[in-house]
Amino acid sequence: MNVWLFLLLMCGLAIVAVFILFWHPQRSRPKTTTLADYQHSSPIFHDDDRYWSAGFFYNNPDDPALFVPKRFGLGWTLNFGHPQAKPFIITILVVILVLVVVPPLAVAFLGGGSLPPSGCHTFGCQP
Repeated sequence: MNVWLFLLLMCGLAIVAVFILFWHPQRSRPKTTTLADYQHSSPIFHDDDRYWSAGFFYNNPDDPALFVPKRFGLGWTLNFGHPQAKPFIITILVVILVLVVVPPLAVAFLGGGSLPPSGCHTFGCQP
């Protein structure tokens, strides 16, 4: 396999991953026209027990946020009820799989894994 083909494939996968992560299907909806559509709904209470599984996994399909503050400690966690949560997780798993599997396969197919024997050892060199 050619190195340029491999790099082109990796760039293509990166572009597809970015497209999946940042594409919002809500943008394709028609604009709201009534005053009732412009009014904001009540704020979402993220700390409700019914939305947290085992205290770590947040699942609220009514919450528009993809990431929410963690319940314990610092940082953010994924809203597993959000429509883009599954593509996000799949993209992360595919990227990890590509980073773990592709380099050894590239080395195996391109033949860069073995060095020719030199004849030298820790006890001396053989002619």
